[in-house]
Amino acid sequence: MKSQHSATPIINNSSYGLQDRRTIRPHDTYTDRQQPLKLKHLHIILFLFFSISTYAQSVTYNHIVDSTDVETKEIMVLFENYLTSNPGSAEKSPYWNEKEQRDHKNYDFLESEFQPSLYMGFPVHVLSMKFINDVCQIKAQFSYCKDNGDLYVLAIVNYVAKKEKGKFKLYNSLTINKENWNCTTVGLVDFYYPQYHKFDFEKAQKLNDFVNRTCENLGVQPKPFEYYLADDYDEIQKLKGFDYYIGMGGQSKPTGKASDDKVYCGGLGEYYPHEVFHVQIDEHFPNKHFWVSEGVATLLGGSRGKSLDWHIERTNLYLKEHPEIDLSNMLKLTNLDSQTSYHYVLGGLIAKKIFDKGGWSLLREFMSSGKTDDDYYNAIEGLLEVNKSNLNNYIRDQLQIVSNK
Repeated sequence: MKSQHSATPIINNSSYGLQDRRTIRPHDTYTDRQQPLKLKHLHIILFLFFSISTYAQSVTYNHIVDSTDVETKEIMVLFENYLTSNPGSAEKSPYWNEKEQRDHKNYDFLESEFQPSLYMGFPVHVLSMKFINDVCQIKAQFSYCKDNGDLYVLAIVNYVAKKEKGKFKLYNSLTINKENWNCTTVGLVDFYYPQYHKFDFEKAQKLNDFVNRTCENLGVQPKPFEYYLADDYDEIQKLKGFDYYIGMGGQSKPTGKASDDKVYCGGLGEYYPHEVFHVQIDEHFPNKHFWVSEGVATLLGGSRGKSLDWHIERTNLYLKEHPEIDLSNMLKLTNLDSQTSYHYVLGGLIAKKIFDKGGWSLLREFMSSGKTDDDYYNAIEGLLEVNKSNLNNYIRDQLQIVSNK
């Protein structure tokens, strides 16, 4: 069944500048998110490395048209209080609307876009507050000034504030913006897509078949979920409320992300099984290494629209040209290039060898083998009888074998 929602304004316009400064005076005690912070690792799609100078948690404002207006003032206090209340935590928030908290364990959809969190300590600069009928758009910049005075911007994001039971509460921009997109439900999946997209029912059914087959083989109950798709991933980010995020731009390529009961997909239409695997399966196997999760997802669903075998062939060629790379310490490796990451291809190869040896039963055992690096190497030794010291030769041999088929 296909339904097109009525149009409402998309929250997306940018503005810049620096004026009125307000330091947050929270009504509750400070949490550890407000302590001075040194950032070393930030993971978005890839790892970015930097460090920042320490600062006190504060909110600054651009020119607010009428900061003495009662409703404007109420929303300013609401937003400031949210930022000092351990935002995005699983705990119930008096500042966020009840419906999204009831429907979603992780109700702030922006919080998990960065690791450890969007709210990792960056000062927040409110660029604008704009009312559209009974809805207020809050545009906020998460950034800091480097020691040399240069501005480092993590993200520019949008929140929505509107009244619930007579008081303003915060909402996700996605909740408002998705009303502008078409929605088609096929089986377990609510597909959301832009007006220009011609829906492909065949691919949608193929995705449902993947869900049902994978869940049956791994012994879990499939669950309904939302699937957002567009030609380019930046369109998805705009829908979620991002005007800018670090890592934005560059060459457009298939990109996806899984989050609780949602899959976000840019570039592959209605069939992005890798991220769907994470939504359906990960919560049922919590005691597994990151490489296990990504490896099995690549084995069953490929990566960036390419099969595991495709990634194996190009990795095999690359490693032949680079004999100095030591695969006995493969967990230290990150990306081969923009198309292939080692945790996908080598993790997928290990998962394939385990599946070839013992089928779904042994694969399920592998998926509960522990979270640490030592656990991962020990699982390989226990299930494949390959010691860590022999991994370099073993993996190179197996890459060649698969490439020759």
